[in-house]
Amino acid sequence: MRRGLFAFLFIFAGLVPAFAGDMVQSTLYFGLSRPDGGQVEEAQWQDFLARDVTPRFPDGFTVVDGRGQWRDAKAVIISEPTKVLIIVHPLSDENTQAISELKAAYVKRFHQESVFQTDQDVRVVE
Repeated sequence: MRRGLFAFLFIFAGLVPAFAGDMVQSTLYFGLSRPDGGQVEEAQWQDFLARDVTPRFPDGFTVVDGRGQWRDAKAVIISEPTKVLIIVHPLSDENTQAISELKAAYVKRFHQESVFQTDQDVRVVE
């Protein structure tokens, strides 16, 4: 039984890429519709990038325009224009905190319910 388990673990370990955890790709989804019926304007978004994002992630990031859909706290389906912010960074407490601060700043400034976030291990190949 031990040999079988050892063989399984050895084979499984060979399937786990050596680069797992090399970097993290954090993808944040910022809805642009405001509760008052207005929208976050492009100039306001650019100001948010300059004041909040760039100082925390000066090595770079990518912004993609999108369209998102979600259900709010009252179960109403919302469809809105969205900015998708992609940041590839080392996993660290400092970067985790910086992303939390970005989300909180956006929620506060533009009166949002939340900012959706996904994280994924990635391999940077240059």
